[in-house]
Amino acid sequence: MSRTMHTYDVIICGAGAGGIAAAIMFGRQGKSVLLLDKLHDTVETFKGELLQPGSLGILDGLGALQPLRDAGARAIDRLSCATATGEELCAMEYRWLPGDYNHCMTHTYKGILDNFVGILPDAVEFRRRVTVESLTRDADGRVNGVNVRQGTGREEIHAPLVVIGDGHASKLRGQLNITVDTTPYDHQVVAIDLTDEPHLATQATTFVTPAGMRVMYPMPHDGGRLYLQVPRGFVNRVGKQGLPAWLDGVIADCPALEPVHDSARRGLETSRVLSARRFISPEFHRAGAPLVGDAAHAVHPMAGQGMNAAIADSAALTGLLDGVDHTDSARVDRALRTYGTKRRAEVRTISEFSHRFADMFTDTATKLRFARSTYILSRHGRNERLCYKIMHNISGLGYQPFSVLDRLQQLGLPDRHAQLPAHVRRLERV
Repeated sequence: MSRTMHTYDVIICGAGAGGIAAAIMFGRQGKSVLLLDKLHDTVETFKGELLQPGSLGILDGLGALQPLRDAGARAIDRLSCATATGEELCAMEYRWLPGDYNHCMTHTYKGILDNFVGILPDAVEFRRRVTVESLTRDADGRVNGVNVRQGTGREEIHAPLVVIGDGHASKLRGQLNITVDTTPYDHQVVAIDLTDEPHLATQATTFVTPAGMRVMYPMPHDGGRLYLQVPRGFVNRVGKQGLPAWLDGVIADCPALEPVHDSARRGLETSRVLSARRFISPEFHRAGAPLVGDAAHAVHPMAGQGMNAAIADSAALTGLLDGVDHTDSARVDRALRTYGTKRRAEVRTISEFSHRFADMFTDTATKLRFARSTYILSRHGRNERLCYKIMHNISGLGYQPFSVLDRLQQLGLPDRHAQLPAHVRRLERV
């Protein structure tokens, strides 16, 4: 059976972070919103668990931050880079930031999204287990709805604005004839949940080793996450049965992880192997349909930008369309052009510094490259100004570009302004 409905101002395809955030924001503008997702529930997975300060401000404005804290979210106010023995090379302090969002927060991907769902406005209808099969178009070729399937039933649903947020392998992006050039990274990570580790406190630590990165940070309920780099295809070669012996070797080579050895052993049972990729869609909208989140871009997770970039997409898109009648295609198109120009430039910046982060911590297989990484990180450890700049760029509060002189000072050129900027020192005294 099929039927047609014309009752929505916005249809959002995909209930990831970007899709749900857009639904909340459009709903708060008084728009009627249909949010569609093919899954029956949000799956728990190893991604999107870190919310940067810029996202915390957006969530607070939506009324989503306190519920997340009440659900056990952990605050992180310090990022540390250390050697395998635990000797700190450099640190970035979120506490240097002004205002209430001078930290980041962690929770599970499902926990964050479920908290989003809990504050969906009444103007949003959320339908799960719905497959969006195709986009519909008007006589001018403009996207004006979707064909969906739910069970044995099919519907054609119309709205003047259709937002595409169906992930990095987006089928709907392909239907707009937008092709992305995806670059995979040559490494993977084994992701492990840690339990009963209250000592992880409020710090995230990345250990630099010749075998690549080892990242550890706190999670709710005295838990933690451990990400261990491996060559691509390594787990397939050794098999699940070979992981305990491999983990013992990882801990032996990175003794700073010894305190979580038992917990990591227990976590192998539910561990996952993750791959990384990078791409930026050449267009963030076409035929009146904007892309958000992983449908528009993917970056290396090393700098913790994936979910935060999706939330920023939705904030930018909904802000530009606030007060715009979605049936006014000329005004909508002007807003979408601004959205595409603004967000593509911002995401290019995010992608570049995420890639630089990845290169610093993951490309350490040769003695020369390992020495390069540890040397540059140790130079940062002597230059609070550069550490502040990096931390500010990660935070999502605005990008501060690195000059040629900054790059040279990263390599060891003396910097007579290596202390914190004056306004930050004043904040510290307060």
